[in-house]
Amino acid sequence: MKLNTLLLAIAFIFSAMQMGYAQLPDGSIAPDFTITDLEGEEHNLYSYLDSGYSVIIDFSATWCGPCWNYHTSGVFEDLHEAYGPNGSNELRILFIESDDNTTDDDLHGTGTNTWGDWTAGVNYPIADNGGSVFNAYECAFFPTIMTVCPNRLLKQTGQASFDAHAAYVQSIECAPATLPQDVGLIDYVGSVRTCPETPIELGVKLINNGTEPLTSCTLEATTLFGTELLTYEWSGFLDTYEIETVNIGEAIFPTTSMFSIEVTSEDGYDGNNSVSATMNLSQETATSLVRVQITTDNMPGDNRWSITDLNGDEIAGIAFGDMADSNTDYNWWVNLESLGCYSFNLFDLTGNGGDLSCSFSTYNEGGFETNNIFTLNNSGNWNQLDKGFSVNEVNMNVDGDFGMAQFALFPNPLNHENTVQLTGLTGNETRIDLHSSTGALVQSWAQPNHRGTLSLPIGPIETGLYIISVHSAHGVVSQRLIKS
Repeated sequence: MKLNTLLLAIAFIFSAMQMGYAQLPDGSIAPDFTITDLEGEEHNLYSYLDSGYSVIIDFSATWCGPCWNYHTSGVFEDLHEAYGPNGSNELRILFIESDDNTTDDDLHGTGTNTWGDWTAGVNYPIADNGGSVFNAYECAFFPTIMTVCPNRLLKQTGQASFDAHAAYVQSIECAPATLPQDVGLIDYVGSVRTCPETPIELGVKLINNGTEPLTSCTLEATTLFGTELLTYEWSGFLDTYEIETVNIGEAIFPTTSMFSIEVTSEDGYDGNNSVSATMNLSQETATSLVRVQITTDNMPGDNRWSITDLNGDEIAGIAFGDMADSNTDYNWWVNLESLGCYSFNLFDLTGNGGDLSCSFSTYNEGGFETNNIFTLNNSGNWNQLDKGFSVNEVNMNVDGDFGMAQFALFPNPLNHENTVQLTGLTGNETRIDLHSSTGALVQSWAQPNHRGTLSLPIGPIETGLYIISVHSAHGVVSQRLIKS
């Protein structure tokens, strides 16, 4: 293999790492496609599935070493012989060369980007230029090997042994519909985070694996310890292999708990009648005013954050690339405006974690931190971290002043200035304090005895949020001061 091939392979592996291995998850509906093999024969996925066949799809590239090693192991040839058209006739295998930059010569072993002749001794279909199918399946690395069952649901079966592939193809999970009534639950649909005393909508993907139309069934949700959450009577019309997402109702979880949703009505096969998940109960509380602080690492464009509500809708956040400067402090103030259950999410595109630091905190009307909800300061490997919390107090608008300020500050924010002008003093003030956002006293000026405008020598301070509080016999008024 020539050097350019090696570089291409390394480049693709790196790109796969960046994409975070985001191929379609197990249980997804396989997209339909039609390919033309090297002999000019067309192969349509859904036609095979509708005929009762399972289909193994091998997404490979001629320059991929692991692809070549598995290809030449003979596993697929043996499967084709035992279960293909000349065997038990229950399986089809499709090899799809998925790098459109390779050539027919590469497939036949005479090109420059190849490990050998991929067609030698192969009797199952081989197709070239399959990049569009590779993309439709959201594949991120070579080889990606998926098995699609007659019900059109896929599973990444990978570089498994002959016995492992055969066992899955012949399992009841992947068998064509034979029973008149067979209700299947594919996956839980809904949030896996809620807050105390907060109703959360539960749902499932329902499939008819039976040969007769499905018109009704009973679904029940229970916790791991047997506490019944709700029962739902579904009715509708699903033909064989048709799928419907069913919202079964709202439940209140007393604590973090595993739970299951099951078919409890009469059914021909109970092996696919249950799905389970874990509901996480968020105990952290917050006011509506929150601050996100991030110190970037050497790859700032790889990170983003968001705040989502209970439905998963993004309320606030930034996009990848919005933080352009490495090893730099960034701050955002967000007012969530309404009570409810939320989640703070931190993302890393390449999954290397980096030396990123992040703090997510909540503040009261005086501008003082009341709770640090999330803190990160390590270089661990991760793609996404999240922390749930509930807003139990709407205290102010982020664009407004802290407290009931009756004075003005200039300039605000401070850039390189070490002095701030405070306007609106009455001459009756007893003390002026400068606090950090954590409540630490930075400076204090006693008995200013000044009416109108006063110049406060702040001096050099670090970037961030500060609170200036003016004390008098009538009380305390505060206003935020930002050092940018």
